[in-house]
Amino acid sequence: MARTRNLDPGRVAALHYAFTRLRRHAKRQVYAFSALLVGLGAPAAGQGTPSVPCASCQVASVTPRQVENFPPRLDGARVVVRVTPGARGWQSALDALRSRGARPGLHVIGTPAEADPVLAADVDLLILEPLAGDPERLAFDLKRALADARGRRSAAALMVAATASLAADLRQRGVEPYADAFVPPAAPMLSADVLAQPHDGALRIWILPEAEGTAARIAGAAAVLQRWLPEGLVPMRERALSCGGAPVPTYLNPRTLDLLGVTAGCLPPATVVSDVSGAAIERLDLATVSVFLVHAGESGRFAEGVDVAAPRALTVEEILARHQAAAARQTAEIDSVISEGSMALTFEAPGFVAPVTITSDATLYRGSGIVEVRQANIRVNGVAFDARGGVPKLPIIEPERAAAPPLTITLTDVYRYRLDGRERIRGRDCYVVSFGPESAARADRGAAASYYRGRAWIDSATFALVQVSAAQTGLRGAIVASEQTDTFAPDAQGRWLLARSDVRQTYEGASVRTPIHRLLVIDRHAVNAPDFARRRAAALASDDVMLRDTPQGFRYMAKATGEPGQAAGGPAADGLRVVAGRATRVRTFAFGAIVDPNISRPLPFAGVSYVDFDLFGTGTQFNGFFGGTYGQLAFSTPSLRGTRWQLAGRAFGIASSYNDRAFENGREQYPLDIRQRPAQAAVWLLRPLSPRTAVRIEYGWDYNRYARHEVTAPEFVVPRNQNAHTIRLGLDMQRAGWQGSIWGSYSRRIGWRAWGLPAQRAAFSADEADYQRYGASVLRSRAWSRRLTTRVEAAVMGGSGLDRFSRYAFGTFDNRLHGYPSALIRYDRGGVIRTAAAMSLFRVLRLDGFADSAVVRDPGFGRGLRQYPGLGAALEAPAPFGTLIAVEWGYGLQGIDAEGRRGTHVVRLSGYKVF
Repeated sequence: MARTRNLDPGRVAALHYAFTRLRRHAKRQVYAFSALLVGLGAPAAGQGTPSVPCASCQVASVTPRQVENFPPRLDGARVVVRVTPGARGWQSALDALRSRGARPGLHVIGTPAEADPVLAADVDLLILEPLAGDPERLAFDLKRALADARGRRSAAALMVAATASLAADLRQRGVEPYADAFVPPAAPMLSADVLAQPHDGALRIWILPEAEGTAARIAGAAAVLQRWLPEGLVPMRERALSCGGAPVPTYLNPRTLDLLGVTAGCLPPATVVSDVSGAAIERLDLATVSVFLVHAGESGRFAEGVDVAAPRALTVEEILARHQAAAARQTAEIDSVISEGSMALTFEAPGFVAPVTITSDATLYRGSGIVEVRQANIRVNGVAFDARGGVPKLPIIEPERAAAPPLTITLTDVYRYRLDGRERIRGRDCYVVSFGPESAARADRGAAASYYRGRAWIDSATFALVQVSAAQTGLRGAIVASEQTDTFAPDAQGRWLLARSDVRQTYEGASVRTPIHRLLVIDRHAVNAPDFARRRAAALASDDVMLRDTPQGFRYMAKATGEPGQAAGGPAADGLRVVAGRATRVRTFAFGAIVDPNISRPLPFAGVSYVDFDLFGTGTQFNGFFGGTYGQLAFSTPSLRGTRWQLAGRAFGIASSYNDRAFENGREQYPLDIRQRPAQAAVWLLRPLSPRTAVRIEYGWDYNRYARHEVTAPEFVVPRNQNAHTIRLGLDMQRAGWQGSIWGSYSRRIGWRAWGLPAQRAAFSADEADYQRYGASVLRSRAWSRRLTTRVEAAVMGGSGLDRFSRYAFGTFDNRLHGYPSALIRYDRGGVIRTAAAMSLFRVLRLDGFADSAVVRDPGFGRGLRQYPGLGAALEAPAPFGTLIAVEWGYGLQGIDAEGRRGTHVVRLSGYKVF
């Protein structure tokens, strides 16, 4: 808490009341009061800080050896021991000064490194006097040293002694909030009379002479002057003292109402005269300076012991400096931490009936500059997964590392900060500090730098970090959006440790755009555990999955036995594990069958999926699947020539034809049914615009082969095979785990001609070759716990110029609606909501439940909007040879089956084997 000497209205009222009561007292007290009211008022415009003598504002800097000859009583004199960084042997000098009644401190010539013992000295005053050097590096080193010292001794006064020009450079680089004050550099003191000379009240550092006798005499004089010239004297404008007719500069002690005079022109035997009759005057002569003390008397001591202290609002820089000091203090206290909890990872994967959930027991080991994670009891969709101490075939997907974390001390100004007031969070009063990358920092590091933008909640009492929520900027990899909220909680010793980490990301891969939710919950911490090394060694020796945090990101750790996937020559981990190479390829054997009323016979499929996350070492992702009856491939280049532009594409085709059924007022018109076999291809560019938004520009080609059905009427002309070209623009967004998209497209069919019954062909217009679509959607997946995962998705869409073959349709592969056959419902506008919940049962089963509802307009079922609810369930379980089997069933309440009955069933059997 800073102190101010300006009077507030409350103190003015108190002084006025005291003045009224003492009006009848002697004339000397009236003068004293008048001087007090005048002297403590705000200085007039143009006046600077008044010069007053202040012995307690001046500090004697001595070597440890000089202390030995100091007088036995120093009566509160400020004496600092002068040392260099890393020095030893100063503790005995501090003890000797303290035993003599001095106020000891340290005066460090140079800038100490973090963890230097001088920063942890048990003193109330620490002065750092840096040597000349590069201002940027000097500011960085001073911030770290001051934060370390503040963290170890929060009540100590921290001073930086520097010339005016150097102080200006350091202030410009943000050092000021870390120190209590900047003071002039130390200067030699040759005589004690300097202590009585008026100055601006700022702290002065004096280097005492090397001669032991001289240094001891000056120290003794400084001790005597503590009572004569205390801090806070006020200039007295009245001529209350004179010597030989000449006025003596006078000052008032506001605490005692004593009057003091200091002059160099009243040497003995000259005497001083006071205009207050009968006043007792004491005299002290120091070389060429004389000090006089005029006592106010007991009746005038109404102000004794009165102090003014008002809280001052901290600036955001001061809040950050205190937080960094608290963090430095905690870091100094902690050598190692073992954190135990659980981790849940949720994402969408093509072909899986519900979000894929990977859960594990997580243990974090932090110590000796190493961060390692142990994952045990791993389950994929509730099914046990055994890595057998090797490297899982699934790659680690994470965003690129940021150039610098927020709230830390950096060499240059990387972030800008703003104080957004205060909020109460989990019972704590917190400062809310927002932060974002400094434009100058981005320019210095080029367009490739990534930073954070968000808010931090800092406890107003302890300055510990309670919560931080941030989104990463400048991403140019497969993770196009990443936001994270970390929550901290104090342990029994008051140390704030991570309690929960909630990460929301958007992954843009090869034809896959999925939200990723990673939830880490810490249940307990073991700080400075004596068996840390033994427990870490046991983890490394186990068959569990181990990861290490490296400058390039997290990497798997393989058993040091030459297993496949092990990086040759990787750094050893206590001889038990080595950092393995990155897993970049995943092969999956998939098989199954789809039973769909609109597909003439059950559609079996079996094939191999190949995913490469670093195709030909270029960073391009490739995803291909061929299943006999249909196939698809996709690619994604996360960064084009090092920019934030991404290039991606996909293609899909099916060898089996399925029915396109026509309805009129809900009745199937069999003469109008045809067969169709679609194929699609698209390529697009994507670029993030901000940490939460990205723009997408896409070209698509849509081909559909049409053929007659055996029941199609002879006069019905089958449309020409559709060959449509589409341009689509979209805006993708993410916030707080929600993914959203807004898009619009324009399509033109090449060579489109009249089709249908004679009346339809007669009304055909060439304009029907063009059509437009637009829509918006939101999606969120969430892991509530290790056992429960949910997903909710909502979309609205519309268009113009849409006919039977360009309308939206619910299908088996895309835009699914549980229980409804492919191409049964074709609509031109409407909305759909899809929900899913997955729960792990026992130790080998996962049960999925689905509830969907669409409200759309299908002209074949009427002119208005109609609701199409659908339900479904799936059961996932392990099978021999490490295979995962899923059986999914869906029921469409308003679906029309091939026999014209209401209610349709769609069944899908899927199996997966990763190898």
